[in-house]
Amino acid sequence: MLYLVLLMIFVAAGAAFMLVYVPMKQSIDQAQARAERAVSAELEEMFLFIPVDKLGYAKLACMAMAGFVGYLIFGNAKPPAPYVAAGFMACLGYFGPELTVRILRTKRRKAFAEQLVDGLVMMGNGLRAGFTLQQAMELLVNETKPPISQEFGLLLREVRVGVDLDQAMLNMCRRTKDQDLELAVTAVMITRQVGGNLPEIFERICAMIRDRKTIEGKADALTAQGKLQALIVASMPYILLMVISKINPEMMALLWTTLPGFLAIGLMVILDTAGYFWVLKLTKIEY
Repeated sequence: MLYLVLLMIFVAAGAAFMLVYVPMKQSIDQAQARAERAVSAELEEMFLFIPVDKLGYAKLACMAMAGFVGYLIFGNAKPPAPYVAAGFMACLGYFGPELTVRILRTKRRKAFAEQLVDGLVMMGNGLRAGFTLQQAMELLVNETKPPISQEFGLLLREVRVGVDLDQAMLNMCRRTKDQDLELAVTAVMITRQVGGNLPEIFERICAMIRDRKTIEGKADALTAQGKLQALIVASMPYILLMVISKINPEMMALLWTTLPGFLAIGLMVILDTAGYFWVLKLTKIEY
């Protein structure tokens, strides 16, 4: 009778495992496939043709490295502090690949925005010299460096395979998400339809972009102190936590050995993060 009960328990546990594991595995596989497609699309937009079929292994590697760093930082603290820190850092490391791609994308878009004014000036000079619009774009591709040369080069390749020029320019705006480029593309599309002096339009757009960048620089200079203060104040709790953990680990052990300690850490992280982003929002100027 006992063996029959054990067999029934084993069968029930196996059935429950399959009922939970199969849907969960499908959900995990679907989420991983969506993440791989998103990362692959972003990398292709940055002209970084890196296979992402091993994205899961990259996430695991980032989790392992981040967890190891967290364990090293709190290695001298009283358990379970090192394990809690390692687990927290490992959770952050899970998003390491996406964060890296986002940083690269932001850096690329910033570089494109800095090159846009010179590129429009070069295109305007080419149009004044008698070039067609596509010839002026080819001049831009040949005389400039990435990323602007890559974006306009892809635009020209799309036109050569039959894509309409207006649609190719809209595709470039979608990839770069640059407001100044959208303004220039809108001006080109309107000029192609109703006519106009395109070099003069480029010159006015460049002057407007320069003025706006000047205002942006002044605004960034005025808000830089507030952003720095927000960063310093937001990082102070974590710095003090590490320092006091090294000096007096017995006192700090109450934070990760008692329920009120865990609640205090969670409340501190939530309030500190909310305060940091609140100050950043206050120092962000919309123009």
